[in-house]
Parts: sequence; C-alpha cells; structure tokens
Amino acid sequence: MHYWNLYFLLKTGLFYRGYTGFDWVLNLALGTALAWPMPQGRWRRWRSVLAWPAALALLYSDSYLPPPGRVLSQAKALLGFSADYWLELLQRVFSPTLAMGLVVIIGSYSLLARRIRFATLALAGILSVPMVQFLQTDAADPHTSVAGLGDANASAATQQPGTPDELVRAFYAEQSQRRIQFSASTTPPPFDIILLHVCSLSWDDMEFVGMRDHPLLQRFDVVFTDFNSAASYSGPASLRVLHGTCGQQRHQQIYEGEDPACYVFPSLEKIGYQTGALLNHDGVYENFATMLEQKGGLQGKLLPNQSAPVHMQNFDGSPIYNDYALLSQWWKKHTAQGRSPTALYYNTVSLHDGNRVPGITSRSSLDTYKPRLVQLLADFDRFINDLEKSKRPVALILVPEHGAALRGDKMQISGMREIPSPRITVVPTAVKLIGLPLPAAPVGTPANNTPTAPLVVSQPMSYLDLFALLNDWFTDNPFAPQPLQTLAERIAKLPGTRFISENADVVTLRNDAGQYFLKSGNDPWIKYAP
Repeated sequence: MHYWNLYFLLKTGLFYRGYTGFDWVLNLALGTALAWPMPQGRWRRWRSVLAWPAALALLYSDSYLPPPGRVLSQAKALLGFSADYWLELLQRVFSPTLAMGLVVIIGSYSLLARRIRFATLALAGILSVPMVQFLQTDAADPHTSVAGLGDANASAATQQPGTPDELVRAFYAEQSQRRIQFSASTTPPPFDIILLHVCSLSWDDMEFVGMRDHPLLQRFDVVFTDFNSAASYSGPASLRVLHGTCGQQRHQQIYEGEDPACYVFPSLEKIGYQTGALLNHDGVYENFATMLEQKGGLQGKLLPNQSAPVHMQNFDGSPIYNDYALLSQWWKKHTAQGRSPTALYYNTVSLHDGNRVPGITSRSSLDTYKPRLVQLLADFDRFINDLEKSKRPVALILVPEHGAALRGDKMQISGMREIPSPRITVVPTAVKLIGLPLPAAPVGTPANNTPTAPLVVSQPMSYLDLFALLNDWFTDNPFAPQPLQTLAERIAKLPGTRFISENADVVTLRNDAGQYFLKSGNDPWIKYAP
C-alpha cells in the first residue's frame, strides 16, 4: 500500500487524539482492498483511481464536519460569503504550520518506509480501535440521572432510567407542558421593554479576549452565568427567544406551526404594549428578516434603519449600521412621541464572524473581534446612560443568540458552530431595571447613590425562565414604592432549565455530574469534552 499506510496511521492518530471519529469496519475494508495482491494491469490501475475518492469520502465521513446533506442544504447561504471571508476560512483550516508539519511527516515516512513494515503498523492501528472501544464500553457508558435540576425537572426524574435518549425525550416532554401567559396588574403596563439580541457573544468568547469581567455587566441588576441559548445559529436562536413563553422545543418544531401563545411579542401586545423590531443589518442573508416576521410573531413590525451611519461591512458585503446611533434614534423618537409602553426587539450582528471594519488593517475577523466587542459594549453603555437620563421605567434585557466560537475545539475549527457546545450556547444574559426609585436613606444620613453589584445567577436557565421573571414584574410591579418581593425572591422562584442544545443534526446535553454528551444524526452518543 506504500503511502496508503501513512493515510491509515494518520487517521488512527487523529482518532486517538480526539480530532476525528473512526469507522474501523470501513477503514479495514478499504485497507484490505488496497493491500490485496493484484497483478499489474488494467484492474490494478482502476483500483488506484477509485481508491482516492473512496479514501476522501471516508475521511470526510469520519470527520466531525457536517454531513453532505447538511452542506448541500446550506449551499445558497455559503455562496453568500464574500471572497475575503472564504479566504479567511481556508487559512484557518490550512495554516502554514500544518503544511510544514505534513511535509515533515511525509519526508520522515519516506525515509523510514525502507526499514519499517508500516503495513503491519497500519493494520494494527485499524484493529486497535474496536479493541479499545470494547475495553472502554463500560467506562464510557453515558447513563446518567436527571434528578437535581430543580422542581421543573425533578418530576421526570423518577420516570426514566437516564440514558441520553431517554433523558432528551423526558426533557422535551416536560418542556412541552411549560408555558407562560403574560398578565399585567395595571393597564397600560408600567415600563418599556428593550431586548438586545446579540449575535456571536458567549461567556467563553469574553473570557478568550480577556473581557469576562467587563464593567458593563456590573451595571445590570441580574447576570445569568449559565444561560443556555440552546442553538448555535442565528435563525433558530432568534426563533427560540421569540417563542420564549413556551418551554424549549426540538429544533425542527420551532420552524413548524407554533401555538400563538408561545409568541412573546404578540403576547405583549395583548397586555397593552406596542411592539417593534429593529436590526442593525439588512436582514437579507438567509431571509432573516422574513423569518422574524413569518415565524417570530413580528409581522409588519420591522422599523427602518438606513438613517444610521454604516460602521462596518458584513461577511456577505452588506452594510452594518452603528448600534448606538440606531438605538438612540429610536429612543429619542419614542420618548418624543410620548407613546404608550413599547417592547422592542433589537438584533445586532456587529460581532459576527467575517465582518470587515474600516480603519483596521487586519483582514482577520478573529483579530478584530475584541475591538468590535469593546465598541459594542461601549455603545450599549452610552445607550443605558440615555435611558437613565430619560427617567422612564425600562426593563433592559441582554441575551445573545450564540457565541462566536473564537476558541474552537478538537471537533470544530474556530468560527465553526455546527456543534452547539456550551462554549457557544452558554451566553452572558443580563437584566436591568432602569428608573427604579432609590431606597430611602436613614434619617440624618446622606443618600447612597453607589450602584450595587448585580445578583449573579449560576443555576442553568433559559428563555422561559427569563420571561417568567418578566411576567413576575407584570404582576408585582418592581417600580412600585413597595413591591411585594425582592429581586432575590423572584429569582429563587424560577424553575431552571437543563442544558440541552440542538442544531439540525447535532444535540449536546449535560448530565448532573457536569459531563457533556454529543449525538450527531443517527450516530451513537459519545462523550464530549468542549
């Protein structure tokens, strides 16, 4: 087999390092076909010709790349990438270091092949895989318990033994029973609502660029450190938050017919809110704006955005408008008209992978991520100042769609989000009540205007928990002189939501021991170390 031995040895090495899967039956079949003695002639030449596509197809099948069907379904979206972005992605996969490493490996193999029987080593490597898998079967058995995740999940704990498939079924069965019906104690409601939906921002991204403890988060009243966005792409993440008054659904269900009670913004309209949606992009890519209208309950609610200055270009070459300019323009118009309480959905892609920023020499969106994050958080900080100056009561909600996957892992390169790992879907979610009356200072002492530290919530949460908190504020107005509950008491009532994230073909879950498991398509569950 000569150089085919190197092919199998490299694949075996990548498998044991956790960078790829390994179907030992198909690899053994290919290796046997290549090693089978065959005289010189037409059939041997045909074998050499057919071996290449077979080996490449097997290499792709063993990798953690999306299945071909998934790639083909996204062909139109992929063709929308700019040439600059394609070049950047290729450089992440094929780096000069990788090329030099392959040259060294091939050179060393050529020198040693005359002295070492690599065919024997290649066969041993292939056969070692099922042996190791057999020995590790008991240790890798991913049975687990679902108990201990709060009252909402405890009821299902006694009804299933805890295998990943059973756990997922029990989770979605329980989630299908959860829903919130907004009800306000006063009409109109006592405060505005602004939901900042940020593309490409996770806790891991903030940690990666050294900004996890950014001062902006200290201005919020509640910070959720284990909030699961449940998706790693913008479309499903947006629909999940817009369907947030019902429990978490399977990926396919969020695109199917939805119970009207699950739509957040139409539900807000029923209790007296005027609603609107504002994007800092054109919403054309993958028909994002159309999806929000048709599937997200925002039909006819999109507001114009072209009056704001353009401050960067999207990965498809379209304009991205300045966040502060858009938000401040909208707020000035809203307050000047003295309109009834409004709920705004704001979506920003300023942090999306592949964006190009004028004035920054680097063409790598990974290099520009931190400057873009600094600018975005500064824009939000300025906007919060504007809200506070207006003296209007506002509930400001920051909830990112998903992370940027800056760090990457063994299964997917930096920027790739096919696997909805916790590094991508655990996002910095925070809530701030603006316009709260200051507590009265004791007689004879000056008022204390020093902001208090936010209440940090480390329990696993998701969208329904967030809107349960919002509904609590509708029924017990936090802006009243003497609300019935403290913020900590309200948080303590939230049911919590188990970590399960899902894309079209991949599901990840976390058990009670903090271990992660991954399932791709019809493949078996495997342990996952993000």
